[in-house]
Amino acid sequence: MTGYRRTAGAALAATAASWVTIALAFSTGADSGLSGGPIGYATGGGNCTACHPLNLGPGKVELLGAPRRYRTGAAYDLTVRITDVEQAGAGFEISAEGDFEHLGSFQILDAVNTQFTDSGFNTSYVTHTPDGVDDSISRWGDNGGSYEYTVRWTAPDVDRGPVTLFVASQAINDGGALFGERFYPTHATLGHARPGDSDGDGDVDLRDAAAFQRCYDASFASSDDECPYLDLDGDETVAPSDVELFAIALSGPTATLPAAYVLADIVRGGGLYDNWWKINGAPEPEFSPPFDKHPLYPPTDKVEGIGLQAGSTTFRCKECHGWDYKGLAGAYGSGQHRTDIVGVFGTLRTPRELFDLLKASPLDIPGGHDMDAFGMSDADIWDVVKMTLEGVVDTDEHIDESGAFLGSELGGSIDFGQVCQSCHGSDGTDIDLGHSNDPDYVGTVANDNPWEFLHKVRFGNPGTPMPSTDLLRWSVSLAANVGVFAQTLPTK
Repeated sequence: MTGYRRTAGAALAATAASWVTIALAFSTGADSGLSGGPIGYATGGGNCTACHPLNLGPGKVELLGAPRRYRTGAAYDLTVRITDVEQAGAGFEISAEGDFEHLGSFQILDAVNTQFTDSGFNTSYVTHTPDGVDDSISRWGDNGGSYEYTVRWTAPDVDRGPVTLFVASQAINDGGALFGERFYPTHATLGHARPGDSDGDGDVDLRDAAAFQRCYDASFASSDDECPYLDLDGDETVAPSDVELFAIALSGPTATLPAAYVLADIVRGGGLYDNWWKINGAPEPEFSPPFDKHPLYPPTDKVEGIGLQAGSTTFRCKECHGWDYKGLAGAYGSGQHRTDIVGVFGTLRTPRELFDLLKASPLDIPGGHDMDAFGMSDADIWDVVKMTLEGVVDTDEHIDESGAFLGSELGGSIDFGQVCQSCHGSDGTDIDLGHSNDPDYVGTVANDNPWEFLHKVRFGNPGTPMPSTDLLRWSVSLAANVGVFAQTLPTK
């Protein structure tokens, strides 16, 4: 899936007038269930594209103020910042969701510009008001092509497991032309902050005791700092009153896993595995012959049919290890993508060993990938490591030897209709995933490369707002069901 654009046909032009009416109506605030969270998809909603066509642009939406981990009962002031210098204003919707339930509670900080959805009756979602849209338009230019909405979220009173804050936004052109609007989504997944666990490794140990000493009798301002997690009585400082509580919280002398691994994002790791520079915004690797490949990618041997790719694609994890994660033992064991490099499925390496292998240069560790030198941060590498160890599955359980998906076509058609159809159309041909002279559609990819299709359904398509079904907490079997249905759709 190298391209991602919406085809402009006569059918779209014929419905433009009705779309404009919807666009103007939604300036009063979005309906509930359109933040991009799984609850909205389950109830027939989803995100802005449920009512607006999908348009992409150079802008973005950011969620500021969200902690890495939430403390029970703590309140966090969040800022939703929408930026697009080519547009003129914006609206948004936000929700906080766990395992198919809303978690915590929202409070309105700016009643002029923000409101609860459904005329204030649904407090699980916060959206813009008409005044908020007007204010975004009037301030857009002075703010450098951006606008911020604020809202307060209070975490659950007990540990409810991971909470994901979902945000969907629409940057508008204020011209009444809906097709000029642009959709930008984002999310942030917060783990629970165990009292006293300052480094997030799941264990209150000697490392946390050292942090306790650093933070003792000192106030703190940042929710991402280590100190807030050592404020066990919630008085905004680590003080004598926390000493006894910390002693009770101590649970072990060592960390079982690196904190960065515990906090890593599997879904983001899946996107990075696919195409990391489209996820982290780093420059695409550029090289010239004879140095036009990743150093670990094998030299071209046309006789043996090995190492036939070149350029930036050789820096993508999938290019050597495959969409099925099995490398030479899988689909990339032959054909144009053969490298004879082993896969990552079933690796016995520890998180730290994988991290070091990806970050270190070959001069430091045999087989070192040197990815930090090419543009991946430590956080990027940890996300890939976590996806490799916790997100990789045996694709043979979902795709047979012939490349046919295993599952329920009926179930897949229902899920496709609820989540995919609003962008891809009922037959999967509304978006060209290839090139204008050689178009690819949903059915094309599902039939030509089912392993790639399954990976992208699970983790999204980098550089696009395509939702991740893993983020929506679908099982891999549900994602495979969509593949069964997709293989019945037109390929050209």
